[in-house]
Amino acid sequence: MEEFAKFIKTDEIKFKHAKGMRDIIGNEIHSYHEIFFFMGEDAEFISEHGHQKLLPNTTVIIPKETFHCFTVPGDNSLYQRCVFNFDCVSELDELIKSNLNEISLIQNERLTQYFKELTYLVESDYTEEEKKILLKSVFAQILVHVKKQAPISISPNVSSITKRALAFIHDNLSSSLTAESIAKAIFVSPSYLAHVFKKDLRIPIHKYVLERRLITADKMIKNRTLPTRACIECGFTDYSGFYLQYKKMFGVPPSAVKPKQ
Repeated sequence: MEEFAKFIKTDEIKFKHAKGMRDIIGNEIHSYHEIFFFMGEDAEFISEHGHQKLLPNTTVIIPKETFHCFTVPGDNSLYQRCVFNFDCVSELDELIKSNLNEISLIQNERLTQYFKELTYLVESDYTEEEKKILLKSVFAQILVHVKKQAPISISPNVSSITKRALAFIHDNLSSSLTAESIAKAIFVSPSYLAHVFKKDLRIPIHKYVLERRLITADKMIKNRTLPTRACIECGFTDYSGFYLQYKKMFGVPPSAVKPKQ
C-alpha cells in the first residue's frame, strides 16, 4: 500500500493522518506537544521511562521537549496514525497545561471516535476554513476527554545505566558531553554505555545529547536569551556549528526566532 500524509493546518494546530514511515524518521525531541493516535499494525513506543507495545486505537500524549520514538517491525508501509502538533492554542492553553505534563498512553472508545471523525474530515469536501473550524472543535473535545482518562502504565524497562546517563546529561548540558565523559562519570566503559543506551532508547548517545542541547537552546532563545548565550550555555563549542545544527533541526537560523510575548 502506498504511503500518504494528509493535513489540516491552522496557525496554531497541525493535524496529520498518515500511513507509512516517510515522515517520522529524524528528530526524537520536539519543541511542540504531540497527541498521537496509533491506528494499527505492530509498533512500540519508546521513551526515557520505558518501552510499551502499542495496541490499535491507542492515544499517546507526548509533552514538548520529551524524548520519544516509535519502532515498527515488518511491513512498515501499513503503519497508520493521526497526529496533532501544537504549542499554544488560543482559549485552550489552560487545558493544554493541565493535560500535557507527562507522557501517557490511553485507550478509550470515545477518543477513537474523535480520531475517526478527523480522518473523515481531512478527506471531506468541506472548505479549508470549515475544516479549520471543525478541527479546533474536535481538538478541544479531545483535550477535555483526555483529562478524565486513566493512563496505561508504561513498562519501566530502561536500564539503570541509561537512567544514570540521562540524569548526568540533563545536569551537565553546558559541559563537554561525550560517551567517554559520561561513561567515566557513571563508572562504566564507553563502549558498554553506547551499546546499552542505544538498545534502550534506539538512538545513539551523541545524537541524544545534540537534540537535547538544541531543544534547550531553542527554549532559551524563545524566552529572550541571546542565541550566542544559548549556544554557550547548551555546551556548543563554536557558534557556527551551533548555527548549522539549529537551522537543520528547526528550519530557520537562531536569529530568526521570535521570542514569546
